[in-house]
Amino acid sequence: MKIKVLMDNISSGELAGEWGLSILIEYEGRKILLDTGASGAFAENAEKMGIDLAEVDFAVLSHAHYDHSDGMEAFFVVNGHAPLYIRQACQENCYSDDDGVMEYV
Repeated sequence: MKIKVLMDNISSGELAGEWGLSILIEYEGRKILLDTGASGAFAENAEKMGIDLAEVDFAVLSHAHYDHSDGMEAFFVVNGHAPLYIRQACQENCYSDDDGVMEYV
């Protein structure tokens, strides 16, 4: 098993960081994308790391927060064949109450 972090909240060299998470898992000949961070920056990091996202077999969304899901559009631009697996709980409405203002996350 190989695990490569495509995005987290710490930048490293030429790799961008943001509040979000994206991980590529290689297991038994399959490539699995877990989450896509908060933007398409995870895809830019993948390219810089020499990773071809078109080779991903399937994607998994851990939960519905923006910092794990908002890069999905960028993923599907480069990979039009991988199915996306989500839990039923990903349909939840996720809000943050910051200073009395409800904001969708």
